[in-house]
Amino acid sequence: MAGIEFSVRHMLEEDLPGVAEVEAGVFTDWYRVYRKDPEPLPERTIEELRYASSRDPEGNFVAIARDGALVGFMFSRTWGRVGWMGTFGVPTQLQGLGIGKALFLRTLEHLRKKATIIGLETMPESGANLGLYIKNGFVATYPTVVLELSLVKEADRLKNVDTDGVATWGAQDRRTRRRLIRQIQEISAAHLPGLDYSIEVEGIHEHEFGETLFSTDEEGRIEGFAVLRTAPFRGEDTSGRAYLHVLAVGPGADADHAVTRLLGGIWSRASRLGLTKVVTGVSSRHAHALELLLGSGFIAIRAAIRMVERHAPPELFTPSNGVNVARWAG
Repeated sequence: MAGIEFSVRHMLEEDLPGVAEVEAGVFTDWYRVYRKDPEPLPERTIEELRYASSRDPEGNFVAIARDGALVGFMFSRTWGRVGWMGTFGVPTQLQGLGIGKALFLRTLEHLRKKATIIGLETMPESGANLGLYIKNGFVATYPTVVLELSLVKEADRLKNVDTDGVATWGAQDRRTRRRLIRQIQEISAAHLPGLDYSIEVEGIHEHEFGETLFSTDEEGRIEGFAVLRTAPFRGEDTSGRAYLHVLAVGPGADADHAVTRLLGGIWSRASRLGLTKVVTGVSSRHAHALELLLGSGFIAIRAAIRMVERHAPPELFTPSNGVNVARWAG
C-alpha cells in the first residue's frame, strides 16, 4: 500500500466521534480474527471518551490525514509520577504505514516529561505492537491477569458481609474528602513511590461514572479503598459489568478483612444498579492480592502482557505481598 500523509496533534472534543468510530472498527476486526467473534462492537460512548481523555488532558493524540480524516488515536493517563499508555488504534487498512509508531512516539515524549515510570499493556497476539514497544526500550514485567466475579453466583456469601465500616466518597463533605485524599496518596505511594490514585477517585466522581468505597478502622482511617466504575464503556451495553479500577490496601492493615468488606460493599452497590459481574485486572507480581481475589470468587478469564521502560524501578520486577490491584499501575 502507498504511503499516507498525516500529522499528529492533541485530541480535541470535536475529534471524539471520529475516535469512537475508528476504535470500534479496529477492535471489531481484532475480535473477529483473534476471538472468533463476528459481531460488530458498539462504539464507546462520547461520555466515556471524555472521561478517558480527562485522566491526562494533554496526553491524548490523534493522527489526521491530509484530507482531514482521522486515521488514528492514542490515549494516556498519569497517576502522580506514573504514566500509562492507554488505548490506541489505527484503521486496519492503514496499519503498517507508520501512523501507530508516530502516535506512540508522540505519547511517549509527552509522558517522559511528566512521569518517572511509564508502562503499558498489550495483548499477546499483537506482535507488531510488541515489536514497536521493545524497539523503543520497553520490557515485559509480570503479566496482568484479568479477572471476573459473578455477583449472582456469589450473592449468598457477599450479601452477608459486614459492611458497617465501609464508607463512600459521595457521602463525604469537602473537609473529609481532603483528609481522605491525603490517606489515598499515602497508601498509593507506599505501594510504589510516585504513584497517586487520588486522580482516579476524583475522576470517577466528577464524571458520575461510579463510586469509591473505603474500609476504615475504628479511628476512621482508611485501611483500603476500591474505585468502582458502574458506567458502561460502549453504547447498547448489555454485558451487566462493573469495573474495579483500583483496589488498594494500606501497609500494616488486615488485607483479608479489608478486601472482604470492600467486596461486600461492591456487591451491594453494583447489584442495586442491576449489574451482574465485576471485572478487574491485577499484576501477577502481587501474588497475595491475586490469591485473595481468586479465593473470593473471581475467576481468571484471560491474560495481558504488561510492559515498562527498561530503566523502571527494580521493585516492578520483583514479587510483592501488597494488595495493589489496577490495570494501569502496580
